[in-house]
Amino acid sequence: MKLILLRHGESLWNLENRFTGWKDVSLTETGIEEASFSGNQLLKNNLQVSSIYTSLLNRATETTDIVAEIINFPKENIQYDWRLNERHYGALQGLNKSETAAKYGEDQVHIWRRSYDIPPPLLQENDKRHPRLYEKFKNINDDLPVGESLKNVIYRLKPFWTE
Repeated sequence: MKLILLRHGESLWNLENRFTGWKDVSLTETGIEEASFSGNQLLKNNLQVSSIYTSLLNRATETTDIVAEIINFPKENIQYDWRLNERHYGALQGLNKSETAAKYGEDQVHIWRRSYDIPPPLLQENDKRHPRLYEKFKNINDDLPVGESLKNVIYRLKPFWTE
């Protein structure tokens, strides 16, 4: 068995150099081209795909739909799981990465982004970016993240991986 890991194509906030996290943004034209390229590479290399899992985020599901169509994978067989969502960047979500580095210092932003167990500043309960306010996350019974370190992401992902 082979495991193929595929990241979503370029999103609007990737292009704008913003912390995206759980914000639902769509692919850019470049992102659509990247997804098509990935699907065509699977075909070109004759890789047979027996299952597809994706996060709930638009940029991932759009990438998945494009790839599935190219490789003729039945869309009704795609499995969606919130545990595959990107890292939640907490209160950094939506901020421009360069402006954030100028405000807090590059060293601090590097710590938030790359340290194993130090999360970015967490969202407050009344923040309009809180995931509990989004319809697609309403059925998640576990605690929704409001900012995650890499350690938190591994903890979130582990039940998906073992199941």
